[in-house]
Amino acid sequence: MPKSSSSFEQGDIAIASIVYSSHAGFKRRPVLVASNTDYNKYSEDLIVVSISSTPVKRKFDVKLTNDDLAEGELRLESKIITDFPTTIEKALVSEKIGRISSQKLGEVKQKIRELYGI
Repeated sequence: MPKSSSSFEQGDIAIASIVYSSHAGFKRRPVLVASNTDYNKYSEDLIVVSISSTPVKRKFDVKLTNDDLAEGELRLESKIITDFPTTIEKALVSEKIGRISSQKLGEVKQKIRELYGI
């Protein structure tokens, strides 16, 4: 799935260069596009949350398996880390690799609502 600077949709899974919290470098990792599709059309940035293959351990993590994908495939069972959103430039995204199902996107949105109390 090649990238396009304006074709990111909420729920897409992509590979992006994410800066370390110490700002001492970058790490390429899978991310979930959390910003809505309308925002993504006009902004040069995306709001993303990280995806990790470490086991689900925290209250706001959402389990992610291949059964949760509408497109693409995961190498490992993973989790979506909803409590650490990051804003990145679209230029830091190297490729789209999939898309979560609408049901899983609803679960992610619910976790974010719980996190922020909205």
